[in-house]
Amino acid sequence: MMTDVKQKLLLLKGELDSRVENIDADLHNRKTSHKFSEQTVDRQNDDVLLNLKSEAKEELEQIHHALLKIERDLYGKCEKCHEEISDERIDVLPFTPYCKSCAV
Repeated sequence: MMTDVKQKLLLLKGELDSRVENIDADLHNRKTSHKFSEQTVDRQNDDVLLNLKSEAKEELEQIHHALLKIERDLYGKCEKCHEEISDERIDVLPFTPYCKSCAV
């Protein structure tokens, strides 16, 4: 099971790395418009992209943490109560540091 989880985490990491790269490229390549109305829409779009990038980077940090826990043989234990995290929860959130009870 640990191999499956690690592969799932690495796959998610790759997807998020790609998403961050695409957002950076989109922000970098965006042409400045001269019309005020277009500039407003561009700024709103930039805000959305920056929020998506921030969320992706946060998730990447959680994935990195989970991968370190796998390497150190600490994966699957809740960081608060030290009980086992259920397989169902790990299937849904493979990078979760907490069991269902402690996450609430």
